[in-house]
Amino acid sequence: MATATPSALILWLLFASPLMLGSVSATSNFSLVVSGPTMLQLTPSLVVENSPGLKPGAKVKCERVMVHGLPRVKHLRKFANSLKVKVTCLNSSGRPPNIEVCFHRNVSLGLGMCPQDQWERLTKELWIKPMSPFDHKILDIRTGSSYSKSLEVSLDEEFFLYRIIFLLFGILLMSLASWLSKSLLFYYSGAMFIGIFLVILMVLFQGMKLLPTGRKSSLAIFLYSCFVGLGSFFLRYVPILFRALLVEIGLSEEMYDPLSIFLLVFLVIVGAWLGFWVVRKFVLSEDGTIDIGVSHFVTWSIRIVASVMVLQSSVDPLLAVGALLSSSVVSSVSAHPKAVRRVYKNLCRLIKINLRRPFNPHASSPVSNSSVPRPYTRAPYTPVRGSTSRSPNNRLLGSEPFYSTFHNTPDRQKFTKGQWESFTKESTRKALEGLVSSPDFSRWAVTHADRITLAPKKEVSDDRRRWFHWF
Repeated sequence: MATATPSALILWLLFASPLMLGSVSATSNFSLVVSGPTMLQLTPSLVVENSPGLKPGAKVKCERVMVHGLPRVKHLRKFANSLKVKVTCLNSSGRPPNIEVCFHRNVSLGLGMCPQDQWERLTKELWIKPMSPFDHKILDIRTGSSYSKSLEVSLDEEFFLYRIIFLLFGILLMSLASWLSKSLLFYYSGAMFIGIFLVILMVLFQGMKLLPTGRKSSLAIFLYSCFVGLGSFFLRYVPILFRALLVEIGLSEEMYDPLSIFLLVFLVIVGAWLGFWVVRKFVLSEDGTIDIGVSHFVTWSIRIVASVMVLQSSVDPLLAVGALLSSSVVSSVSAHPKAVRRVYKNLCRLIKINLRRPFNPHASSPVSNSSVPRPYTRAPYTPVRGSTSRSPNNRLLGSEPFYSTFHNTPDRQKFTKGQWESFTKESTRKALEGLVSSPDFSRWAVTHADRITLAPKKEVSDDRRRWFHWF
């Protein structure tokens, strides 16, 4: 009997597991796929007790809908698309029913067991929620125990052009951030535009006080003009302001157009002067160059704005982060094309060497290969007997070899940037020492001593350390 109990238990589990799986899957037999049917009608019929947010022992009818998204790699063309999930109450009359929806992605939650703060009610018998077309989510619906009408769940996919514009402008700004932060044209044009805008707003704000409608709510109209748009406000109130001012001054209507043109030009000039003064005061240093601190701040400000624009280019967070990383790589490559070209040439050279090198399994080391170029060695100096040639002692003592930049000599070597700077400094120092030690320079210095001045040492350097071409 003891040996029969484990076998009976195993048989019971084998026969009962399909029934258990069927009862669990029965609660999620409704599903919507973005690429398939995007609409279904259902009537909640599964009774759930003790759902969060209700009284103990209260019973409600629930239903679950699975929303399946698309694979990201195969549908990258829908990068800027957004999916809207809609729940609509059909054939409703009289008092609106109490219908609540929970939109989540937690598969381990039971039907109707969402936390209380995640349930949302239908407003005017409609519920809409956006989501990514590549995401997978669960829609739980619960109604009262006496509800027996149908609900419609649908998926609407929309394409947004402004997301593509955000992506392109974000990549462009990220690539040009370093150049814009060092361009005087960018600072002057941006500051002048902002100055003109501020001057016009100040004039309009002061002019609204003269209008009958602006005495009571001038601040409200000012905020309205800032947020809604300057264009509509400009067209509505500026002609009235001009007419009122010209009538009080005593001018005829023929002077409207010339005075308006002169006033507009004057405002533009004042705003441009304000922007020019701000740039000269806060952006430029004493020697007329752009201040390094301001340049760094503007660079990172532009990069932050560009990053936000790229992140807003897609509803899907994974694609948005991937687009941000890709745009960072593109901006780094576009800012340093020479380095990329150098890496590409080195890779091509290594590939050619590996293809030309014959494979010799009996070779002890790759150094013995004949295809590898050997170092150049000079022959010792052995003068021929009877010939009249200069001895090595007659050459310049202490002179260093200077290799040709035109001929392909074996001893030719390519300097790095640091080696080239140190080489030029050392050569300049030696040349200046030779110049100063000459008697002609001493006589010239004594004659023109009153004209020799020392310039102050520039402590601020434009060179900055960067990590990954960013920091």
